[in-house]
Parts: sequence; C-alpha cells; structure tokens
Amino acid sequence: MRTGIFLFLITVTILITASCNKNESEPEKGIIEIHFTHSVDGKPVQFDQLIYTNTAGNQFMITDIKYFISRLIFINEEGKSVVITQDEGIHYVDCDLGKTLRWKIGTMPDGNYTAISFVFGLDEEDNISNRFVNPPESNFSWPNYMGGGYHYMQINGRFLNKEGKITNMNIHTGIGQIYNGNNEVTEFVQNFFTVNLPVKFSINEDNTTILTIDMEILRWFDTPNVYNFDEYGTAIMQNQHAQQMLKENGGNVFVEIMKYEVRSKKYEEYLPRWRGTKGVNKK
Repeated sequence: MRTGIFLFLITVTILITASCNKNESEPEKGIIEIHFTHSVDGKPVQFDQLIYTNTAGNQFMITDIKYFISRLIFINEEGKSVVITQDEGIHYVDCDLGKTLRWKIGTMPDGNYTAISFVFGLDEEDNISNRFVNPPESNFSWPNYMGGGYHYMQINGRFLNKEGKITNMNIHTGIGQIYNGNNEVTEFVQNFFTVNLPVKFSINEDNTTILTIDMEILRWFDTPNVYNFDEYGTAIMQNQHAQQMLKENGGNVFVEIMKYEVRSKKYEEYLPRWRGTKGVNKK
C-alpha cells in the first residue's frame, strides 16, 4: 500500500514539474493580423473615376494599387524586436484581390508593443528574380536588364494631360538605373525604403489583435516632392529621378494606424468594411 502511494506521489510530482517547465519555456502568445487600407484625403479611395487632383494640378483616376511589404518587425516596450517570418516575411497587397488586404501573421509573444517597422518593396536580399513561381506575385516581375527582381509598387490609372487628353498614369517603382551618354546602364539603384511607425498596442493570450495600416495616396505626389504627371506619369521604370522622388515621398504615405482587439477567434463579424478595395468601392 505504501509503495503504491509513493509511486503515485512521484508521478504527480513529475507531471507538475513538466507542466511548470513547459510554461517557463513557452511564453504565452496571442494572434495578430495586419490589414491594409487606402485613402485619398482621408476617405476610402474610389476606383475608375476621374475625381482626384494632386498638388501639381493633375486631374486623375486610380485603377490599380499593388505593392510588396517585407521585413516586418514589431518592437516591444523593452526595445526588443520580434521579426516576422510568416510567408518568408513578405506580403503582397493587391486591391483587386481582397484576401491580400489581410496579412494573417499568426501568433506573437504576449506583451506591450510600441512600434512597427517594415520595408516598402523588397531589399537586395529578398528581391531575387524568379523567387515567386505562382501568380499574382510572379506577375510582378521587373525586367532583368533594368535590375531584375520584382516591382515594389504599381499605382495605375489615367490622367488629364496638359493637352486636355486622357492618357495613362503608370507609377511603377523598383530597382533604378543610371545611364551613360550611350544609354548604357552603369549602375543599378536600390529604391526600397524602411517605414517606422510608432503605435502602442498589446498582445494578449488567445486574443486577436488587428492593426490597420492606411496608405494616403496623394502623399506619393506632394510630400516633400511635388510630382507632376505631365513630366513623369506615363512610364518611369527607367527614370531614376522620378524613382528617387517617389522614394523620398514614400516615407510619408502611411499616416494612420488603427488598432483593436477582438476577444474571440470568431471575429469576422467585427471586421470593418475594407477601405480602398475594389470590391467595396468600385462602381
């Protein structure tokens, strides 16, 4: 009888110890998602309508918004970084594809966070030709003779030019080139940039935290550089001056982060209508 009780106590002790060790080695985790929205003057972008005017006075419409976000990092209140490796740390956003407007990152350690950062586009290490074999990402390739890899962004549309005619507006960013007098490439230029956004939020066990990052489209064209479509708007993949202007403006386009926490895994009913998606706003 004593032997049986002794063995029982040993078994209980082992189970309790194992449970404690597991709790110590595995921090509590919550779920996080990033949602992407797109605005003009603080209102959801409207597609295929010639209703917008930039600082240069160009009247224009938007038909497509597509881009890569990569190297996403969350910084906690202790200054430590949590590097996101989900999907190799790369996410493609396309307003034609509603599912791309949500990046389901998965679990992260519980705690309080104070900032996020990410690369807009793809850096030299990530931007490798033929990396993506399936669409839609594979359709975003950048010609090898222009530096290879992939576009960082496409904002397509049409605008009313100075002759009063409606013409194409193709804002395509990626690796730039420097040409000599014989129109030969002498240097490739990396035009990706890093965005740093302060935002206070918490990750709590078994809850879903959602951050919504809004892109203010007009800021691509006026802060700090005034971008005139009559000068640059039709084709800029081989125009490094235009690429540099957009790179400098790009750090100012992400102007709003909204955050909220849903205390249930069944949270679809809580999600807002997408801002800046064709499925909602296109007429």
